[in-house]
Amino acid sequence: MRTPARMVGVWLPDGVGDRRPQNLPGTWDQYPNWRLPIADAGGRPVTLEELAASPRLHALIEVLREPAGPSGA
Repeated sequence: MRTPARMVGVWLPDGVGDRRPQNLPGTWDQYPNWRLPIADAGGRPVTLEELAASPRLHALIEVLREPAGPSGA
């Protein structure tokens, strides 16, 4: 089911296949949390240019752009 939201957020690590957890509560001194660079599925950091050119990210955006259907759902 689709939502009539005017804005939809996309988690950029999903756009390049980064599977690492981005925020582990209670681990401020054991895990880098919000300081992790975006990386591909293999853990290699991704540049801004690579992110913008990512086929996976473009495919995700296209899915979000698809119309909801005749009934809006």
